[in-house]
Parts: sequence; C-alpha cells; structure tokens
Amino acid sequence: MSIVERGGLWPGYLLISIKGRGIARLLNLTARNGIYFWDLRYKGNVVTVKIKPRDFKKLRPLIRKTACKVKILGKKGTPFIIIHGWRRKGLVLGIVLFCFFFYFLSLFVWNISIEGNIDVETEKIIAVLDKHEVKNGIRKKEIDLSEVERALLLEIEELKWVGVSIRGVYLNIQIVERLMEPPIEENMDLFAVKDGLITDILVLAGKAVVEPGDTVQRGQLLISGKMTVPDDYVEYAGDVEPEMKDIETKARGMVEALVWYESYAEVPLYHVYKRKTGNLSNSISLLAGDKIFRIWGPESSPYRNYELEKIKRTLAWRNLRLPVELVNNNYWEYEVEIRPVSPHQALEEARNQALAKANAQLPRGAAIKKRFVNEYYFFELGTVGCRVMIETLEDIAVSQIFF
Repeated sequence: MSIVERGGLWPGYLLISIKGRGIARLLNLTARNGIYFWDLRYKGNVVTVKIKPRDFKKLRPLIRKTACKVKILGKKGTPFIIIHGWRRKGLVLGIVLFCFFFYFLSLFVWNISIEGNIDVETEKIIAVLDKHEVKNGIRKKEIDLSEVERALLLEIEELKWVGVSIRGVYLNIQIVERLMEPPIEENMDLFAVKDGLITDILVLAGKAVVEPGDTVQRGQLLISGKMTVPDDYVEYAGDVEPEMKDIETKARGMVEALVWYESYAEVPLYHVYKRKTGNLSNSISLLAGDKIFRIWGPESSPYRNYELEKIKRTLAWRNLRLPVELVNNNYWEYEVEIRPVSPHQALEEARNQALAKANAQLPRGAAIKKRFVNEYYFFELGTVGCRVMIETLEDIAVSQIFF
C-alpha cells in the first residue's frame, strides 16, 4: 500500500468508500498494480480513501475480484468544477461577462480629484485639463502624466509644483501653490506698531502728529513725511513773513511709549487620572457616502468613561478603489480617579503659566517697567486663576504695518 500526497486541484481526486470482507486483499492488490491512494480512514467495516481519477478506472477489475462495494462520496478538483460549470452555461457566461465588463470599466478614468489649491480656483485647473482633453471617461493609456504636470505649471503661474497620479479609476492631482509676495511699497510715514501711552518723541526727519501723554492705537500715524518749510530761494526783508512750501521726505525718528502685555491662566483644584480597565467593546460599520450601515456591535459606547479608537479601511480590488469604507470602532473603558490639589499649589502653577504666557509676548530688548499680578479664587467652580500684566517701554514707530 502506497500513500502519496494530493497533487493540487489538477487533476483533482475522488473521495471513495470501500465496503466488504475483501478490503485487506483489495488494498494489497492496489499496491501491486501501482494504484495510489491517501488519507486512509477506518470507520467500522467501511474504509474511506482519496484516489486520483485515472487510478479509479484501474480499480474496477480489482473490485470485482474481491467482491467489495465502492461508492464515490465526493469529487474535488478543477476538472469537476469545469464539468459542473459547463452544465450551467448561463451562470458561467454571466460571471465571465460581468468580470470582463468590470475590467473594461477599470481601463478608464471616471473621477478627477484636485487637492491642495486654496487661491487657485478648481474651475481654472479643470479648464486647462479640458484644453488638453483630460476629462472623465478618458482611457488611462491616453494620459501622459508628465505632460499634464508640465501643462498645468506652464499655463497657471500661481502653481509651484504639480503631481499627477492614477489610482484605480481616480486621477489624483496634488498641487502646491506659489507664495506670491505682496509688492513692497515704500512708506514715507511712521506708524504705531502697538497700542501704548507715548512718553517721549525724537523727530529726525518729518513732522510729529502726536505728543507725549497721548494714547495711540496700532496703525495710528505718529510722524508724517509731509511737512511745511520756508522757501529758501526767496529773500525777505523787514517784517515780511517768508513764503512757505510743502515738501515730502522719508520720516525718521523714535517714539517711546508704555506698552502693556496681559495674560491669564486658570488651574483646577483637582487632578484627573485615567487608567484603562482592559474592557473593550467594538463595532463594525459600512460607510457609503454620508450614510452609515452598522453591521455588528453596539451603536454607541456601553461604558460611561471610554476612549474611542476609530479605524477606517478602504475596500479595493487591484487598482480599483471602491467608494465605500469599513469602519471599526473600538471603545476602551477607563477608570477615572480624581485627586484634590491644595489651593496654594494650584495658584502657584497658575502664576507660573500666566508669567510664561506674558513673557512669551515680550519683544527682544523690551525694558520692563512694572509687573502686576492678580490672583483669583473660584472655589464654587473648583478652580483658581492668575492674571499677569507687564508694563514695558518700547519704540513703537515703524514705517510698515502688516495686518
């Protein structure tokens, strides 16, 4: 008796049962005649084995010699699948046509997606694509990706980089817009770059339009480049007043002002600690457009305190991406522990946070004049707060204000 492994789906095999008193003799004869079988199993007085179809024909004369009965229990393999399918020609033909139609549609582009444009209108990009006959329904082989990228860069000057790729039936266009620098206009005046209280003014060129003690707002004119001066080319005698003329010059000078920076921080009188319990509940849903179809699991979290982990998987076959997503929601349960914090410790933390925020606003080289710190207790809300105000002395005159 020889035992061989199954050779795969081709040429397949037969699962047969042998019954009779001459089973032992039959098995010995099969070994002598080169008939191979495997997966020999006994069940009472019945033996089941697997045998190749070509060996089953050789087995028939041996069955008659040993007076055994053989029954075919199953047929596995490609030849039997083909024979079964041939009997149902309509179904097989329908499957083949469907697969062919599905493959035929995958040879074309059916959707164009444009990402990354902010200032450049999508219609402008679509117009360039239409000009080069790149539109929905075009065959993938007819699209020269490098040529499409080159055309978009040459015809739309606001674009800095373009990447074109094909994924399934999607034509993806990724773009990066060029940073267009605004034209720099030379300003002849000096303006306030910040709100403040003016303490001193030094004019080197131009005319001051504010005085010490004035409160100014950001963007307000401080020193004007337009001024009125006597005409030096005209001679005057006696009490005759000189003739005046208007001139324009580039304003230069320094305007010192008191500027205030304010910040606020609030800290709770308790700390919240979270710890995973190990309990997990999950659900699976199918997302198609804006509609969600729940397949399995709870609709919402069964836990009061939980953390949601959402995993999305796109369904795709080869290069074809289907317009549906499989969403897996994992709800992890948490235990929450609340520990009180002393008001003194919480207030110190709030003060440090407020000071850090205020110091981060200070420009380099600013002269600090005063610091004001106000502390607040909100026991009914379970928090404490701290407000910090820093007074500095700065030169606030600039020629250009960027809003």
